[in-house]
Amino acid sequence: MLERREKDITDLERRVSNSVIVGKVSQVDHAKARYRVKAGRFESDWLPFTSARAGETRSYDSLDVGEQVVIVSPSGDPSQGVIVGSIATQAKQAADKGNIHRTIYPDGTVVEYDHDAKAYKMDVAEGGSYALNIEGGASIHATGGDIKIKAPGGIAIESATLTHNGKDISNMHEHTGVEPGGSNTGPVA
Repeated sequence: MLERREKDITDLERRVSNSVIVGKVSQVDHAKARYRVKAGRFESDWLPFTSARAGETRSYDSLDVGEQVVIVSPSGDPSQGVIVGSIATQAKQAADKGNIHRTIYPDGTVVEYDHDAKAYKMDVAEGGSYALNIEGGASIHATGGDIKIKAPGGIAIESATLTHNGKDISNMHEHTGVEPGGSNTGPVA
């Protein structure tokens, strides 16, 4: 009887010990969104990672090999575990203020929102690109301040029409009151 009780206590201690495990990602399977985690000599089975969304709306934010994570295991069974989050270290901290929401990518690209300053910023790493495809059209409104575009390499616009302050300035517009000839028009005085 005492031997069975000691065995039950040992089993309970093991289950409690395995209910929360801190370790590092050792392997990644992006296609299945599963990870293996190593903690000391223990290495987990392939485990899922919780996502912000995983229904009709879904997101995927992969973990990296070496990233420190927390596994929660129902009933202390690590084979049933779920990775519930990452643990930021000082070396891998993304921001040093509570008002900043920042994502830093390995190539140096940074996406940031500062809710105190009401400022959204994206810095794409050198050699990178940014594309925004909107089928239904787009509009930019600056209710205060200017909109500035700096493009040392040039700006290319492809459009059936182009208007400025309600006037057609596309390649289809006509200048009236100008006599044909070899002269160029000049800037408006």
